[in-house]
Amino acid sequence: MKLKDFRLSRAYNGAWELTAKVNADSVKEAMNLCDKQKDRDYEAVIKEYREKRSLTANAYFHVLCTKIATALRTEIDSTKQMLVKRYGTAAIVNGQPITITIPKGVLVETYYPYCEWLNGDANGDTYLLMKQTHVMNTQEFARLIDGAVDEAKELGIETLPPEELERLYAAAS
Repeated sequence: MKLKDFRLSRAYNGAWELTAKVNADSVKEAMNLCDKQKDRDYEAVIKEYREKRSLTANAYFHVLCTKIATALRTEIDSTKQMLVKRYGTAAIVNGQPITITIPKGVLVETYYPYCEWLNGDANGDTYLLMKQTHVMNTQEFARLIDGAVDEAKELGIETLPPEELERLYAAAS
């Protein structure tokens, strides 16, 4: 649900009320929520809205992964991991990249497939975590597809022409 312009005020009975403007596209969802509520407490999580990528863009990325994996004679999952590591977006919280340090000898991919080795010492290896594709925004996913297209072209794989890619990206925003 897309909301904006939050206001916190006190009602005549002393209760605090949170109000917000509902985007026209979200009115039906908001009405359903209001209709279904019961006389009980709820938990709400409000986070910054971001455009989601289109299913068409996602499908095209997986087509490219499949074609690249076939050309390289590798597994599709390992090809997707390689592309996300090369062209994806680092996971960042409060302006800081998310890193993890794990004991020497532990295969980090067993626990998280999208990470890049940064450094290591006797205590362990430190990795930078990359965003998973399903949490990338439209721009981040477009950059990932552009990288996959470049990889495909280097392997002689036919890709969508630039104008079709632009239409794909436009549909995603």
